[in-house]
Amino acid sequence: MQNHSLLVRKSHPLRGERPRPSSAAFRMPGGFLLLVLVALFGGLLWSVPSLAQQATAVTPMSQRPPQELVASVTRDILETIKNDKSLQQRDLRRLSELVDQKVMPVVNFSRMTALAMGRHWRTASPEQQQRLLAAFRDLLMLTYSEALRYAPEATIDIRPARYLPSDEDVIVRTALIRPGKEPIPLDYRLQKTPDGWKIYDFNVLGLWMVEHYRSQFTQLVSARGIDGLITTLEEKNQALRQAAASGKG
Repeated sequence: MQNHSLLVRKSHPLRGERPRPSSAAFRMPGGFLLLVLVALFGGLLWSVPSLAQQATAVTPMSQRPPQELVASVTRDILETIKNDKSLQQRDLRRLSELVDQKVMPVVNFSRMTALAMGRHWRTASPEQQQRLLAAFRDLLMLTYSEALRYAPEATIDIRPARYLPSDEDVIVRTALIRPGKEPIPLDYRLQKTPDGWKIYDFNVLGLWMVEHYRSQFTQLVSARGIDGLITTLEEKNQALRQAAASGKG
């Protein structure tokens, strides 16, 4: 995969320094670019079609068992990407529509953001929480949108369930399969809510997304407060939009 400007890595402040927000904040290990895109947007084919086929329109999406939910959403989004040239060309407006239409209904994004904020979420005002939700959503979408072009190159193998039918917080275990490469574990964490099962975290190569961002958010809130974190997120998103518009994203 080329375009290393979008490969994201952890940032480490110098010893003795308080972490300072910058346009390079909120980075993840380089190999995660495609993998996180897979987890966020489900842009891959399933190698176990029976599960996806079982998830028919007869059962509302939110009421499907966790494995069927993940399989069905993945298949639906892949078909949308394959048939929409604007998505393949990284049209951010169209991508935002796709996220709102296909992704957000099956993701508990409020819980995901609250967990990423940790104890600071409870001290944020309602207005700050709304700004954090919007900025974090855009950060994830903008950071990983470049990987859309690579999505059709791989398949996903869904692993046998390790949870009980009575469980209300489960992990759906899958593996990313790429030609000539070793399978890469890719797991989704879901919680049963009054509205059905919702994804609220994912794990690639042993790193949970929420835990990773929590460490960075905590550093920034300690350094500049919640408003400082929001400002940094919004500035980062603006830089990513400008890079995408200029063709450098």
